[in-house]
Amino acid sequence: MAVVLWLFVRTGNHALAQRTLFAPIEMANADQGLHVSPSRVEVRLEGPGNLVHQMVPNELSVTADLTGHTEGDLIPLSVVPPQGLKVLGTSVSQVRVVRQASGPP
Repeated sequence: MAVVLWLFVRTGNHALAQRTLFAPIEMANADQGLHVSPSRVEVRLEGPGNLVHQMVPNELSVTADLTGHTEGDLIPLSVVPPQGLKVLGTSVSQVRVVRQASGPP
């Protein structure tokens, strides 16, 4: 009985949870007029319940490095979760470099 109680207390405080967030994609080293499509990504996270449920999208780092890339290129995303959480997956693993449409003349 004591072992069961010990296991319950030991694992109950660290129950894992999962959550999906939509996070904006930050662009690194983008030439003027270039951006990526899509501009945000769905990220599935796992970690201790208290951390997962308090998480907000801007705490998640999702970056596309445009160094040396031009319009039409597909580039990988870098997803870095806060400490204690892990990424289970994303809705896309690559984004396309596109030229931002200019405004009306």
